Amino acid sequence: MKVFNKENSNNTGDLKILSSWMLISPQNTASQNLSMQVSEIPIGSEQPIHKHEPEQCYYIIKGNGLMSIENESKEVKAGDAIFIPSNFKHGIKNLGNDTLEYITANAPVFSKEYEAALWPAAPQKKK
Repeated sequence: MKVFNKENSNNTGDLKILSSWMLISPQNTASQNLSMQVSEIPIGSEQPIHKHEPEQCYYIIKGNGLMSIENESKEVKAGDAIFIPSNFKHGIKNLGNDTLEYITANAPVFSKEYEAALWPAAPQKKK
C-alpha cells in the first residue's frame, strides 16, 4: 500500500496564487480512471477560470470561497461538494480570512502532458 500526502507528491511549485499537489494519478499509482489533488488558495487569491475534458468534483475542507461554473457563481464553505461537468469553465476564489483548502477528483484522468504541465515540481525532500 502506498500513502500519499503533500510531502511526497508532485506539486505546482512556488506559485503565489495557489498551491496544488497531485496525490493520486497514473503517474504514481495503478489508477487508470481517477486522479485526486489537494489545493490551497491564499487569502485574497483565486484559481483562474479554466476548463478540461475530465469531469471533476471539489470538496471544500477549510475556508470559504466563490465557486464559478460557466455563468453561475455560488458561495461555498467547508463541507460543501461541487460537481463540474466535462469542458465547463470553472474556478474558485478565496473569500475568507484563512487559506481555502479543497480536494479535487476527476475522471477520466488528466493526460500525462497536462499533469506534467500543472504539477511539474517533484516532491520536497524533508530536511
